[in-house]
Formats: sequence, C-alpha cells, structure tokens
Amino acid sequence: MPTIPLSKARAGMVLAADAESPGGDYRLTAGATLSEGNLRLLRGWHVQDITVAAEDAAPAASSQPDAATAVRARFAHLPVGQPIVAALRELALARAAAPPSPCPLPAAHAFTPPPTLTPERILADDPVLVSLPEVFMRIREVLSDQDSTVEEAAAVIGKDPSLTAKLLKLVNSAFYARTMRVSGGLPPGPVDSLTRAVMLLGLNQLSTLAMGVSVLPLFKDIPAQCIDMRQFWRHSVGVGLVAKILATHQGDPSPERFFVAGLLHDIGRLVLFKQQPAAAAATLHRAAATGCLLVDAERELLGFDHATLGGLLLRKWRFPESLEQAVWRHHDPASGDEPMEAALIGVADMIAGATLSGGSGERLVPRFMPEAWRIAAIDARELPELVAMAESHLDVVCAMFA
Repeated sequence: MPTIPLSKARAGMVLAADAESPGGDYRLTAGATLSEGNLRLLRGWHVQDITVAAEDAAPAASSQPDAATAVRARFAHLPVGQPIVAALRELALARAAAPPSPCPLPAAHAFTPPPTLTPERILADDPVLVSLPEVFMRIREVLSDQDSTVEEAAAVIGKDPSLTAKLLKLVNSAFYARTMRVSGGLPPGPVDSLTRAVMLLGLNQLSTLAMGVSVLPLFKDIPAQCIDMRQFWRHSVGVGLVAKILATHQGDPSPERFFVAGLLHDIGRLVLFKQQPAAAAATLHRAAATGCLLVDAERELLGFDHATLGGLLLRKWRFPESLEQAVWRHHDPASGDEPMEAALIGVADMIAGATLSGGSGERLVPRFMPEAWRIAAIDARELPELVAMAESHLDVVCAMFA
C-alpha cells in the first residue's frame, strides 16, 4: 500500500495502516475514512506520512497542482516577496487546497444603481432590521445604564433560553479556556450560570457578546441562491476567532468585542443580499469578471461598500462605538480616529480569508494593509501557531451558532 506525505492527503481517502503521532500517544486506526476533522487532528499530532488504499494515492497527486494553482490565483493581486503574504500563501498551500469556493454566482441582469441607492435608504427600507429582538433591546438598555448590576444583566439575557445556551457553550468551549488561560482569567470549573459568566467576562463584555449573537437570526431567510449562509457564518466565526486571539495576545482587557466585530464584520453584505439582491449579484459578477476584490467592485458599482453599510447598521442599533467603527473601517483602518480595532479586524479578515474555510462572497484573499499589520504587532513567524489555534476550534464554535 502506498505511503504519502500528509500534505497530499485529502478527505475521502481510506487509511490502509494505523496513523500514529511520533511518540505513539495518539492513533487513528486503519480502515478509517479521512474527514477534514481527521486531517486537522493528524496535522496537530505532527504526523508526517500516512499509508492509504492504493486506489486513493494516484488521484491525490494529480489533484495537487489544481489546488496549488487555485491558491496562487487567490494571492495573485498581493505584493510578491512580502513576508506576511508569503507565510500566508505557504499556510494555504500546506492545507492542500484553497478554502471552499463561494456558491455559484446568482443570476445577473442588467443593473444600473438608482440615485436613491444609498446605505441610509437601504437600512430605512427594511422594517425587520428596525424590529430587533426584545432581548437585544433589553441588553442594550443594560449596557447604557452605568448602574446596572451583574444580576440584572443575567436576568435579561436569561429570558432567551436559546441565547443563554449559546453563550454558556461558547464561554465553556476549549477556545475560551485557551484564551482565558493566556489572559490569566481561566475559571476553576465549568461556567454553569449567566451570573458566573458575567462575573468572569465582565458585564460589558458578555452583554456585547450577547448582542452580537442575538441578531444572527435576522438573516436566516436569505435565499441559498444568493449566498451559502453556512459558509458565510463559517468565515465570520473564523475572523472572530482570529481577532480575539490577536486582541488577547496584545493584552487587551476586552477581547470579546473583537470576536463580535469579526462575527459581524461582513453583515453589510447580508443586508445587500436581503434588501438589494440585484445590486449584490451585480457586484459579485463584476468582481468575477474583472478579477478585482469584491469590496472594490462594490465601491465602483454602488458608490459605497458593505463595510460602510454594516457600520451604519450597528450605529442604527446603537452598538458600542468601538465595535461599530471596527466593522465600518476594517478595509481602511487609517480612515478612523481610533484605528486599532479596525486594524485587528482587517488583519483577521486577511488571515481567515487566506487560510480558513468559509467565505462571504469574496473570491480573493483580502488586501494586505501594512499599517494594520504594524498595529496588530504580529509577524510571519507567529502565523502558523495562530492559524492552527483558530482552525482547531472553528468546527466547534461554528456548531454553537447552528
């Protein structure tokens, strides 16, 4: 039976012999059909080679050039020789394939944006976006009242059982345990109540997290022919994970707002798909036809981009200003008065877009912004560990939002 490098393995192959970690502590037994989860485990165990069924070996080798070509095409617009870009490209290539492509382009028709197509008008025309969940409104009141107590915040959030369950799962996840250990806030046992979660994360942090999670159902009815929502939220969660890791490593005392900003950074695209599907389809087709970034196609065709639309939506909802600005400015952090939040989201968007699965419609790796990377204070050598950490938790955290 042929032995191949793990870098050439792909989901669907069948192990012909046990795959073990170098020390023999971990083992995946022969006969297992490899999944993406299995491959992540094997990479985490530092397995170098695996033995697969003979019929699986030849296709693996022949499919590799196509995957490599796809990765290189997604990086073609980025500066050659830039260490960060080179490191991200290597990480993408090491995963043997580019992240899943966006769903097929929606049907396009001749489209000329009317003069009245402005972000303000789009938001004003959607009654659903005005009729926010009651729990969102109550949480917002708690955040705006400096005299609110831990018990009051827990009582408000606790009125929504689904939201409560999601928050407790998230706070108890391995990812939160890892980031809280880094920041020195790891609890001694499971977080089994909202009161304890508020005490652990802080009232503002858990309330901001609850606000972000509570608005996700507003976009559940977007047609599948417009965008693959599972892939959309997968990318959004990936950006949130990376952003929170970056903020934690910087010692930021409020890393939850970075997770929420990452989760909502492309929410403006959902508003476009929901309210202006013809305009959204036109931007997707323009980007595909010209090979430009989708954000540039939005600006060219519509006169504004999804980040502006998303930032205005968060302002309309009265989210904290730092979070609103992080979403609004993530493609241009220097345009704001406080660029740190937007810079971390922009860097996280590039990292996740280059190396993690999922997608919000963008077919290319987001633009490299040198000043944002300087603010994020991360270099090429640190990227493999950061990406591996985010990737190892992506499936679990995504499942919490299903």
